[in-house]
Amino acid sequence: SPNPCAQRCMANEANKKLLLKNQVYLARLLYQILSCNAIYCVYRVWYHWDSFSRWHITGELLMLCLYFAMYRFLASAASPRHAPLAQGGALISAGSDLDSKGVIEYTWDLLYTTMFVQLATGLLSDWFALVAVVPPCIGFYYAWTQYVYPWISKPDEPLDAAQEASKKQKVKYGRAR
Repeated sequence: SPNPCAQRCMANEANKKLLLKNQVYLARLLYQILSCNAIYCVYRVWYHWDSFSRWHITGELLMLCLYFAMYRFLASAASPRHAPLAQGGALISAGSDLDSKGVIEYTWDLLYTTMFVQLATGLLSDWFALVAVVPPCIGFYYAWTQYVYPWISKPDEPLDAAQEASKKQKVKYGRAR
């Protein structure tokens, strides 16, 4: 029979690798966010101060809020769980894999879109801010086609035989009175 300690150690090794991979991803993401903001501030604010307006400040603050929310979401998804210190403090779970599909993948897409919009509006043209409208439109389209429209256009369910019989009896007794 296989050694249970060896199996547990091997499984814990996979958790340790995932934890390390997630930490590398989050560190790299933090450097990317800081780099995008540094490039934007140095070029747009310093070199083009004449055209820097309240709208640019508002856009930068909005992007900082988006960065913060998405980074916190990914960090919380990748947060590890450890056993209590009284039980040794061993790693129980390394958190979610930041390469997984679904909401985490959409969060990465939104982060890269936000970085593109920030750099393109800072370096090229303010019209690139319109690219930021694309992800909410895609989200609305998928929500409409997958959930809202099927829900509001759902036909009434057919009555089964017992419900039809009780409905006929109600009509029959209603006429007799």
